[in-house]
Amino acid sequence: MKKTRQFLKEQTNKNDILVVGVSGGPDSMALLSLLCNLKKEMPIQIICAHINHNIRKESEAEELFVADFCKRNGIIFEAMKIQTYSTDNFHNEARIKRYQFFEQLIKKYNAKYLLTAHHADDLMETILMRIVRGSTLKGYSGFQECVKRDTYVILRPLIHATKEEIYEYLSKNGISYIEDQSNLKDGYT
Repeated sequence: MKKTRQFLKEQTNKNDILVVGVSGGPDSMALLSLLCNLKKEMPIQIICAHINHNIRKESEAEELFVADFCKRNGIIFEAMKIQTYSTDNFHNEARIKRYQFFEQLIKKYNAKYLLTAHHADDLMETILMRIVRGSTLKGYSGFQECVKRDTYVILRPLIHATKEEIYEYLSKNGISYIEDQSNLKDGYT
């Protein structure tokens, strides 16, 4: 997690406003914890963006869990609850709605960065899925650590951390998280 911490320090400046996507899972809670520690060293403003996908009975409790963490740590909490999905491609539609919400918050707070908790295991998984499906050479590279958009930059600070390292960090620092049991199912690619 040292690389992640160093990356955050290099990419952010004092008084930056950061929107961070937080589900309540181990990856996003590790990232939120790291940002809380960074906030102690330099004045940054963290906007926690939580999406309640509203498809599992645990969704409400997860939203309350993240809201409580934010309240205890002086972080602005913003949530969106998705009421319906119109297509049979849930993951694609959910991703589109997530990023629309993130962009609304970026505009609302005039944020410079959007942070997501994609990590090294996600990167390897993305590359393998693209190889199996067939892709362009660029597609085989997976996703990038920094992506410049029109008015903000997407940062993926955990890209060099493995899932195992994330769990070790959470355990060592006593950070609570919620494990989404649907992630353990084989029904999705």
